[in-house]
Amino acid sequence: MSAPENNQAGVVTVGQVLGPRGPAGEVRVRVLSDVPYRFDVGQAVHIKGQPFRIIDSSPLRPQQVSLRLHGLDTRTAASLLVGEWVTVAEETAPPLPEGEFFHFQLLGLRVVSLQGEELGSLTEIIQTGSNDVYLVSNDKAEILIPALSQVVRKVDLEAGVMVVELIEGLR
Repeated sequence: MSAPENNQAGVVTVGQVLGPRGPAGEVRVRVLSDVPYRFDVGQAVHIKGQPFRIIDSSPLRPQQVSLRLHGLDTRTAASLLVGEWVTVAEETAPPLPEGEFFHFQLLGLRVVSLQGEELGSLTEIIQTGSNDVYLVSNDKAEILIPALSQVVRKVDLEAGVMVVELIEGLR
């Protein structure tokens, strides 16, 4: 998933409005959250800083959901939100076991090798069947790094750094 450009402190981006659905203001949302209950009925979300309560939620296809939001009741109003990020307060994220991280915490980290070589920034997380793959980009190149413990050696969120061991074949 690509990093949204509007990340603000204390806010987690959990989706993006793809378009209106139906005549009553429902919106199709690309899901960017791994939290299973994130789009359940009763949950609070924000779009363009405006709070909404989910009053109906239906899965459409993998990584996509249809939401009916309290206060959004026309197709015209829903169409004005196309492309906008769906966010929640960071404190709503459940705690994870030590050594595990949410995607929003990893996106944007500076990535360096064990030898201290600057590789770039983590710009996208690609979800595969077996393990995630991190797309690390700099001005000159991109590198794909598997999210495996033998490759990702350290994540320091406070310093904003991920340290990786470049195994044979990654370049």
